[in-house]
Amino acid sequence: MKNYLMLMIFASSFLFGQQNSDKRYKELAGRYGGNDGICLFEDGKYMLYGYATAIFGTYTFEKDQLNFNPDKQELFMIFGSQNPTLGNAARLYFSGFERGGAAVQFDQEKPRAVFNDDANCFASPYVYETKTKPTQIILSDFVDGTWQQSKFTIPKEYNDLAIVHNEASRYEENFTGILKSEGEKKVLTISMSDRGFKKSNEDKNDNNWREILQMKSEYYLAKDSQKNGVFFNKHYQNFPTPASSTYTLDQKTNQFISKNAEDNEAYFRNDQYNDNRYLRKYLKVEGQIIADQTFNKNNISTKSLFFTTCDEGSEKSYKYDGIIEYEDKNDDRQPMRTLEPVPAPK
Repeated sequence: MKNYLMLMIFASSFLFGQQNSDKRYKELAGRYGGNDGICLFEDGKYMLYGYATAIFGTYTFEKDQLNFNPDKQELFMIFGSQNPTLGNAARLYFSGFERGGAAVQFDQEKPRAVFNDDANCFASPYVYETKTKPTQIILSDFVDGTWQQSKFTIPKEYNDLAIVHNEASRYEENFTGILKSEGEKKVLTISMSDRGFKKSNEDKNDNNWREILQMKSEYYLAKDSQKNGVFFNKHYQNFPTPASSTYTLDQKTNQFISKNAEDNEAYFRNDQYNDNRYLRKYLKVEGQIIADQTFNKNNISTKSLFFTTCDEGSEKSYKYDGIIEYEDKNDDRQPMRTLEPVPAPK
């Protein structure tokens, strides 16, 4: 899930010093559970997993108790890039807003819900285009009985934005654990569940454990690379940092282009979402948490940014138009735009 590549992790130097000196980290490392459960790693990190869930964090020991501290995500994040093909217009991709409730405000416009009430039948990506670039974006969501808001001042050169909503989850709350022995098995019981998770017998050479370590490696690699920017194709599919040996930066289009782009043209016409030949780098825009005491649901416009439903009126649902439907495999058409091209400022 691309959206997991955008999670944040925090750990103190004191914590790592403690981990290196406590032999229990190595002794207890392994997978506890089956289809769902928790993995403990030798370096003091853990992964809580289940259906469509993978939450990382760190753990420490307090006598016989384990204290788990999940990675805390920023509620809202924005990544921006300069897209010369857009001119003075802007393109905004919204990710993670499907569960509803969140609102967006561009400059002095009235706040608007990102999705309509009771929205369903989602089909990502959701891309909103404007004729002018917003200079300020305020994002709001109703969390734990109050409106949480973040304000972003958008650098003037950024006209292509990826806007991310990391919805709060109970899995991101601190919890504790107790390890006991049942015969030859170790059982880990955690406070957020009334179940005990038995430690599996798999060793370091087991394929399942190798896959888990690979997930962990990819997660922390993404966290580290996020400092230097994230990479999307034009359909906002997320990809690792392109290698300089296989990509070149085209200054005119501000894209990293695969050296084998032309050779793979026919292949990617059938898989445009996963086309990694043309990638653009997006840098994080730092936000500021604000508290508007006057903000409430009555402030929000009745017209949402996107409308989607499976029910009556489904014909009016938003449909992404960036994918080309080729009739002729040799057709070189460009995708249709919802806005007329605007010449770039000189």
